[in-house]
Amino acid sequence: MDAKDKVMSSEIKSKIVLVIKREGGKLSFKDIKDLVGVSTDTLKLQLADLVADGVIKKCKGKYALTDIGEEIGELLLKRNY
Repeated sequence: MDAKDKVMSSEIKSKIVLVIKREGGKLSFKDIKDLVGVSTDTLKLQLADLVADGVIKKCKGKYALTDIGEEIGELLLKRNY
């Protein structure tokens, strides 16, 4: 399963990517947690998976989408509207 399939098949991962995409840039862990509404432990696991899959990157304590993440974010925006 590639990164796109993993995100598209996971409600939480989809929400994380969509939130970062909609907010237009870099978000802190707390911002993502507040916007997605999941527990700290769940978010830690999901963010680690997304980083490992190359969908998001961590930069100066904030999370941002990679090029792959941007593509997935566009698909999610189209799917949700």
